[in-house]
Amino acid sequence: MASTSSTPPDQWKTWDAFISFRGKDIRQGFLSHLFKALSGKQINAFLDENLEKGEEISSSLLETIEDSYVSVVFFSENYADSPWCLDELLKIFQCMKTSGQIVLPVFYRVDPTDVQELRGNFGGAFSKLKKEVKILERWRHALIETSNLAGWDSRNFRSESELVEEIVNVVLEKLNHIFKCDYKNDDLVGIESRVRRMESLLFSGPINDRRVVGIWGMGGIGKTTLAEEVFHRIKEKFDGHYFVANVREEIMKQTPNALRDKIFCQLLGEKDGYIDTPRLGAFTIRRLQSKKVIIVFDDVVNPNHLKLLGGVCDLYSKGSRIIITSRDRQTLKNVCLEEHIYEVKELIDHEALRLFSLYAFKQDYPKEEYKKLSEMAIRYAKGNPLALRVLGSNMYDKGIEEWESELKKLKEIPDFQIQKVLRVSYDELDRHDKNVFLDIAFFFKGEPKGRVERILDACGFFATSALSRLIDKSLITISSSNDVGMHDLLQQMGFEIVYEESKQPGARSRLLNYKDICRVLTKETGTENVEGLSLNMYEVNDNLALSSTAFQKMYNLRILKFFNVSNSSQGQLQLPGGLEFLPEELRYLYWDRYPLNYLPLKCCTKYLVELHMPRSNLTDLWNGDEALGNLKFLDLSNSLELTRVPDLSSVPNLEVLRLSECRSLIEIPSSIGELKCLKELNLMGCSKLLSIPQSICNLKSLTLLSMSDCLNVTELPENIGDLQYLETLHILDSGIKALPSSINQLENLVSLKCKGCKGLTLPPLTDSNVYQSFHHA
Repeated sequence: MASTSSTPPDQWKTWDAFISFRGKDIRQGFLSHLFKALSGKQINAFLDENLEKGEEISSSLLETIEDSYVSVVFFSENYADSPWCLDELLKIFQCMKTSGQIVLPVFYRVDPTDVQELRGNFGGAFSKLKKEVKILERWRHALIETSNLAGWDSRNFRSESELVEEIVNVVLEKLNHIFKCDYKNDDLVGIESRVRRMESLLFSGPINDRRVVGIWGMGGIGKTTLAEEVFHRIKEKFDGHYFVANVREEIMKQTPNALRDKIFCQLLGEKDGYIDTPRLGAFTIRRLQSKKVIIVFDDVVNPNHLKLLGGVCDLYSKGSRIIITSRDRQTLKNVCLEEHIYEVKELIDHEALRLFSLYAFKQDYPKEEYKKLSEMAIRYAKGNPLALRVLGSNMYDKGIEEWESELKKLKEIPDFQIQKVLRVSYDELDRHDKNVFLDIAFFFKGEPKGRVERILDACGFFATSALSRLIDKSLITISSSNDVGMHDLLQQMGFEIVYEESKQPGARSRLLNYKDICRVLTKETGTENVEGLSLNMYEVNDNLALSSTAFQKMYNLRILKFFNVSNSSQGQLQLPGGLEFLPEELRYLYWDRYPLNYLPLKCCTKYLVELHMPRSNLTDLWNGDEALGNLKFLDLSNSLELTRVPDLSSVPNLEVLRLSECRSLIEIPSSIGELKCLKELNLMGCSKLLSIPQSICNLKSLTLLSMSDCLNVTELPENIGDLQYLETLHILDSGIKALPSSINQLENLVSLKCKGCKGLTLPPLTDSNVYQSFHHA
């Protein structure tokens, strides 16, 4: 969703409404009241001041009728006596037929049937008129046709003021519909579904309640555009309206009292008002409470600002509505119900392509030769309207080579206009939350929320609170599968923030670019500033040789990650001189295809929370002297040379142990029974493993045990039923010959898979849960 100024139709009409009436039948006071009410709604109405109308209608008046969107016709007692009025009516009828002019009849103190059937005064009037038969017939036809349109009978209203209010509201509704159709803004791509959702939040349920509705989303996503569109569509339904733009900025330019006074002046219809004190007078409050209002407060940062600016629904009449836009969901939750907060999502692909094309090509779709390049721009913007608009404008009227150059540049250097808007939310964070945002941008996008919290908590960043804050600020998202997400533009912003720390990569806090990392590691230019390093080895064409002291200067390193997204052996790290040092501050160590058969853990045992060494050359992990009290996740899967697992009593808080495909592993130490926190034990593919220690039955927290393809394990511990929280037990294609009877004690078992176990004998499955979870075929 994006906005630019609306494009008007080819030709404006001068008048919104034309009023046709018989002067001597209608009180001047009534007409004045009607005209004032129309003007109060900014409806430009034509009211002929010549109450004593003659025989012949002027050509200029006929042009005025043509030049009006709506005609309101007052059928009164002597209306048909006047050739002037009948000529007006005939012209109105013609405009209705030829140009679709809206006609609204008002039966003013007369019976509608008398008009429709030409009875009483309306029937007798034609016998007195000395005109040609053809003209009389045309007048009669126009009178009958227009009087049969939907309108009002004044006799059904308790007062003329009620009649006026009803007429004005319907005229306003008709005009809104006309302008909505005529002046549809093509730039507001995707707006209709979002407006409908907002209107539902605003008007569903009790219509006379007072309600605050919030609009929430990341910078540039279209919150203000949506609020403006909704405001303009519904504002005329209210006694007063005001759009407070850029509250974040305005509250810094002027005092809250001065801004509030501007709002109240508009709502109360005053040209000038001056209160300039926090406290309102009783009479001002009483006047405001008589007004049904709609107010938009755009870009609100602090919920307390709303109180200072009169953004409290109780201050106004029943039926009032307040709309607030904010990047911060917590701000909105302070002032409205959570179910009244609307989250603005990114544009979907076809909407994004159309919006981009409107700016890049001034049409709804890309030029044929620019289609692939346009798709690249769309992928970069990820449905953010601001980014689509800025990119489209930058690309307009440029050649293909310029497009290619610009898109290539964007991969390295983000657009300043886009980043300026996005960075506002980041700048409002405290230093801990900023660190969490940058860590996610560099290292943890797409990772499970639990893992991210675990690692960042170990870094001292109060992760649960920080993640909640980042979610509220629309800087990260949590998927349905509980993974941490971040918009690509926000991630690029994080990269740029760190890049600005120093021209020298080794002096920056986080490293992700493989050229920068290769330079820092091979030339040993890292410094104490480096807190995190992540290298995708697939980007490294050749093997990378590091010295044994490559990490010595980076003693504040918290996160170290060497991975390969392709699972290929391309680009490996080599340590020809061994490895003498790992930073003590390490919390997270991930090293795919670690080349040595040992790991110098003595340096980094104090804070380490997760250790991932898949496909490593390790034969042993530690000697037993190391105490890794904070370690919770240990992954040595596919370490084909690993022969033994060390004493596990040194990792008392371990929650996950993955040893799958460790094909040289012979035994699991009995000390595994001391891991009271262990939830997952994966031994799948440990083909040389001979047995499972009885002590695993002490793992009261265990929920998953996988022993598939453990060909030499022939039995499970007899007391396997003691694993009261076990949900998954997989022994597919293993050597197990029998299931112990205690398996019926596993009340929480969800999945029991035994396919491929030759000669397997089963005990009677007496527990219904165990029976339902069993998969043998």
